Amino acid sequence: MFFSSSSLFLFLILSSIFSFGFSNRTITNYTFLIREATIKDIKQSFERNQLTSRQLVQYYLREIARLNGLLKGIIEVNPDALLQADAADKERKCKVNGSLPDLHGIPILLKDNIATKDKLNTTAGSFALLGSVVPRDAGVVEKLRKAGAIILGKASLSEWANFRSTTAPSGFSPRSGQGKNPYVLSATPCGSSSGSAISVAANLVTVSLGTETDGSILCPSSFNSVVGLKPTVGLTSRAGAFQLLQDRTPLG
Repeated sequence: MFFSSSSLFLFLILSSIFSFGFSNRTITNYTFLIREATIKDIKQSFERNQLTSRQLVQYYLREIARLNGLLKGIIEVNPDALLQADAADKERKCKVNGSLPDLHGIPILLKDNIATKDKLNTTAGSFALLGSVVPRDAGVVEKLRKAGAIILGKASLSEWANFRSTTAPSGFSPRSGQGKNPYVLSATPCGSSSGSAISVAANLVTVSLGTETDGSILCPSSFNSVVGLKPTVGLTSRAGAFQLLQDRTPLG
């Protein structure tokens, strides 16, 4: 999971430590900076009524619209993301602080080889799977939904987790184009979980999830200057994710 600085959850979390010229955001009567905020920061802002999930999702959608055409870290956005945010805000008003799940109202991005049973496609970056229907959410997605997370969309990746070709550049897929390293656009973002790292580094999302068979979490984390967590194989569910080797591909 890919996540901002000190926040950890479930699997590969990439910690955003990158400034890309974004403007600061002022929410209600308080100053709260969404850019570079950790999960803990966001949860505290929810509790203090400084921020709503709708405002958070709207911020990310604006940043995606502004930057993703260049960086190509996201393949598609969940059309129901704002509806999920509104539902989270409504639940927050009705429940006591501390009684909500750990990721309640937090947007999360999923690598496009992790299945979601919703309006999003799951294609591993390939047009060959565009429009295909998965039977159910991946195991990790079920847990994320139970934890209250908002599924923001699907991150780009090296097509078929970098096993489509021995010569294709890291971070390229037909559906997204060539993903770009936010620090140095001409540098490789590495792969195959390239979009998951790019998006957190560029503050297009706070948390993202990827997969790794051979460096696909650790390499993008390093090249895009974010924190990546690769869990021990078997500690997280691999059901519903495209895997090159079942005994070597954890989600994180």
